Amino acid sequence: MDNIIIYVLLLYMFLLTSKIDSLQKHITRMNSNLIKVAKQVGVPQEPLDDELRNLINEGKKIQAIKEVRKATGLGLKEAKDYVDNLQ
Repeated sequence: MDNIIIYVLLLYMFLLTSKIDSLQKHITRMNSNLIKVAKQVGVPQEPLDDELRNLINEGKKIQAIKEVRKATGLGLKEAKDYVDNLQ
């Protein structure tokens, strides 16, 4: 009986993890699209973006990713995607 409960809990955790991963990917795609739309319609950029572009131009992409993570709390993959969209 205990094993069944453990298996059910593990399955439930796996399903939740899978759903969270899917949602994170969806949010990353939405953020990328929003950045592209903002560029097209001329929305002013955040000062952070200017600082990040300077770091990228200086060849400090890793530092730029660290700054994004510190400022926004994004995960590593999402911060990298954010920096990649600025290039």
